[in-house]
Amino acid sequence: MSAQPQSDNRRRRGVLGGLVLVAVGATFLLPPLGVRDPLTYLFFGLGAAFGVAYLQGLRPMAYLVPAAILLGLGVGLLLPTWLPVPGEVRAATFLAALATSFGAISLLRSRRWPLVPYTLLAAVAMAELFEKGELIPGAVQPFLVPAVLVLVGVYVLIAPRLD
Repeated sequence: MSAQPQSDNRRRRGVLGGLVLVAVGATFLLPPLGVRDPLTYLFFGLGAAFGVAYLQGLRPMAYLVPAAILLGLGVGLLLPTWLPVPGEVRAATFLAALATSFGAISLLRSRRWPLVPYTLLAAVAMAELFEKGELIPGAVQPFLVPAVLVLVGVYVLIAPRLD
Protein backbone atom coordinates (compact mmCIF):
# COMPACT_ATOMS: atom_id res chain seq x y z
CA MET A 1 0.00 0.00 0.00
CA SER A 2 2.92 2.39 0.59
CA ALA A 3 4.14 1.96 -3.00
CA GLN A 4 1.18 3.89 -4.42
CA PRO A 5 1.73 7.18 -2.50
CA GLN A 6 5.47 7.17 -3.27
CA SER A 7 4.78 6.52 -6.96
CA ASP A 8 2.15 9.26 -6.92
CA ASN A 9 4.66 11.63 -5.27
CA ARG A 10 7.27 10.96 -7.96
CA ARG A 11 4.76 11.71 -10.69
CA ARG A 12 3.75 14.98 -9.03
CA ARG A 13 7.37 16.09 -8.52
CA GLY A 14 7.91 16.13 -12.29
CA VAL A 15 4.84 18.23 -12.96
CA LEU A 16 6.51 21.61 -12.52
CA GLY A 17 9.60 20.79 -14.58
CA GLY A 18 7.53 19.28 -17.36
CA LEU A 19 5.08 22.18 -17.49
CA VAL A 20 7.87 24.76 -17.48
CA LEU A 21 9.39 23.04 -20.50
CA VAL A 22 5.98 22.96 -22.21
CA ALA A 23 5.54 26.70 -21.54
CA VAL A 24 8.99 27.54 -22.92
CA GLY A 25 8.56 25.26 -25.96
CA ALA A 26 5.11 26.64 -26.71
CA THR A 27 6.53 30.16 -26.57
CA PHE A 28 9.01 29.27 -29.32
CA LEU A 29 6.13 27.93 -31.44
CA LEU A 30 4.25 31.24 -31.36
CA PRO A 31 6.36 33.37 -33.78
CA PRO A 32 5.97 30.95 -36.72
CA LEU A 33 2.23 31.05 -36.05
CA GLY A 34 2.27 34.83 -36.45
CA VAL A 35 1.89 35.75 -32.77
CA ARG A 36 3.50 39.09 -31.96
CA ASP A 37 5.48 39.52 -28.74
CA PRO A 38 5.56 35.82 -27.89
CA LEU A 39 7.68 36.36 -24.76
CA THR A 40 4.73 38.05 -23.08
CA TYR A 41 2.95 34.68 -23.26
CA LEU A 42 5.88 33.05 -21.48
CA PHE A 43 4.96 34.76 -18.20
CA PHE A 44 1.42 33.47 -18.54
CA GLY A 45 2.61 29.94 -19.38
CA LEU A 46 5.09 29.83 -16.50
CA GLY A 47 2.44 31.14 -14.13
CA ALA A 48 0.07 28.40 -15.29
CA ALA A 49 2.82 25.80 -14.73
CA PHE A 50 3.35 26.97 -11.16
CA GLY A 51 -0.43 27.13 -10.70
CA VAL A 52 -0.81 23.47 -11.63
CA ALA A 53 2.06 22.58 -9.27
CA TYR A 54 0.29 24.56 -6.54
CA LEU A 55 -2.94 22.67 -7.16
CA GLN A 56 -1.03 19.40 -6.93
CA GLY A 57 -0.41 20.38 -3.32
CA LEU A 58 3.28 19.57 -2.89
CA ARG A 59 4.45 22.95 -1.50
CA PRO A 60 1.51 25.29 -1.79
CA MET A 61 3.02 28.68 -0.85
CA ALA A 62 6.27 27.95 -2.64
CA TYR A 63 4.30 27.48 -5.86
CA LEU A 64 1.43 29.88 -5.26
CA VAL A 65 3.63 32.98 -5.00
CA PRO A 66 5.37 32.55 -8.38
CA ALA A 67 2.12 31.27 -9.96
CA ALA A 68 0.17 34.36 -8.98
CA ILE A 69 2.95 36.83 -9.77
CA LEU A 70 3.81 35.30 -13.16
CA LEU A 71 0.11 35.14 -14.09
CA GLY A 72 -0.26 38.78 -12.99
CA LEU A 73 2.69 39.79 -15.14
CA GLY A 74 1.31 37.80 -18.07
CA VAL A 75 -2.17 39.26 -17.79
CA GLY A 76 -0.76 42.75 -17.29
CA LEU A 77 1.31 42.45 -20.46
CA LEU A 78 -1.29 40.64 -22.56
CA LEU A 79 -4.48 42.48 -21.59
CA PRO A 80 -3.63 45.59 -23.64
CA THR A 81 -3.03 43.36 -26.67
CA TRP A 82 -6.31 41.46 -26.21
CA LEU A 83 -8.54 44.47 -25.48
CA PRO A 84 -8.59 48.00 -26.87
CA VAL A 85 -6.76 49.54 -23.89
CA PRO A 86 -5.79 53.16 -24.56
CA GLY A 87 -2.06 53.88 -24.42
CA GLU A 88 -2.33 56.21 -21.45
CA VAL A 89 -3.99 53.44 -19.37
CA ARG A 90 -1.56 50.60 -20.20
CA ALA A 91 0.85 51.23 -17.32
CA ALA A 92 -2.01 51.40 -14.82
CA THR A 93 -3.49 48.19 -16.28
CA PHE A 94 -0.18 46.38 -15.90
CA LEU A 95 0.31 47.57 -12.32
CA ALA A 96 -3.29 46.73 -11.41
CA ALA A 97 -2.91 43.18 -12.77
CA LEU A 98 0.29 42.70 -10.80
CA ALA A 99 -1.30 44.18 -7.66
CA THR A 100 -4.24 41.81 -8.09
CA SER A 101 -1.86 38.86 -8.08
CA PHE A 102 -0.58 39.86 -4.63
CA GLY A 103 -4.15 40.36 -3.44
CA ALA A 104 -4.98 36.84 -4.66
CA ILE A 105 -2.06 35.38 -2.68
CA SER A 106 -3.31 37.11 0.46
CA LEU A 107 -6.88 35.93 -0.06
CA LEU A 108 -6.01 32.35 -0.98
CA ARG A 109 -3.61 31.75 1.88
CA SER A 110 -4.72 34.29 4.51
CA ARG A 111 -1.31 35.95 4.59
CA ARG A 112 -0.69 39.62 5.36
CA TRP A 113 2.72 40.19 3.75
CA PRO A 114 1.33 40.23 0.15
CA LEU A 115 -0.78 43.23 1.14
CA VAL A 116 2.38 45.37 1.27
CA PRO A 117 3.25 45.05 -2.46
CA TYR A 118 -0.48 44.94 -3.26
CA THR A 119 -1.07 48.31 -1.58
CA LEU A 120 2.00 49.92 -3.16
CA LEU A 121 1.24 48.70 -6.70
CA ALA A 122 -2.49 49.43 -6.43
CA ALA A 123 -1.84 52.97 -5.17
CA VAL A 124 0.59 53.68 -8.00
CA ALA A 125 -1.86 52.17 -10.53
CA MET A 126 -4.72 54.32 -9.23
CA ALA A 127 -2.59 57.46 -9.22
CA GLU A 128 -1.51 56.68 -12.78
CA LEU A 129 -5.06 55.92 -13.89
CA PHE A 130 -6.62 59.02 -12.39
CA GLU A 131 -3.59 61.21 -13.11
CA LYS A 132 -3.27 62.31 -9.50
CA GLY A 133 0.43 62.98 -9.76
CA GLU A 134 3.41 60.75 -9.37
CA LEU A 135 3.58 58.70 -6.19
CA ILE A 136 6.89 57.33 -7.42
CA PRO A 137 9.36 59.88 -8.86
CA GLY A 138 9.89 59.52 -12.61
CA ALA A 139 13.54 58.47 -12.30
CA VAL A 140 12.57 55.64 -9.91
CA GLN A 141 9.55 54.33 -11.86
CA PRO A 142 11.51 51.90 -14.09
CA PHE A 143 12.83 50.25 -10.92
CA LEU A 144 9.48 49.82 -9.12
CA VAL A 145 8.33 46.45 -10.49
CA PRO A 146 11.82 44.86 -10.58
CA ALA A 147 12.46 46.03 -7.00
CA VAL A 148 9.13 44.62 -5.80
CA LEU A 149 9.86 41.28 -7.50
CA VAL A 150 13.39 41.08 -6.08
CA LEU A 151 12.22 41.96 -2.56
CA VAL A 152 9.39 39.43 -2.68
CA GLY A 153 11.81 36.80 -4.03
CA VAL A 154 14.25 37.48 -1.21
CA TYR A 155 11.43 37.30 1.32
CA VAL A 156 10.29 33.95 -0.06
CA LEU A 157 13.87 32.66 0.12
CA ILE A 158 14.55 33.76 3.69
CA ALA A 159 11.09 33.41 5.26
CA PRO A 160 11.38 30.83 8.01
CA ARG A 161 8.17 29.05 7.00
CA LEU A 162 5.60 29.87 4.37
CA ASP A 163 3.21 27.09 5.31
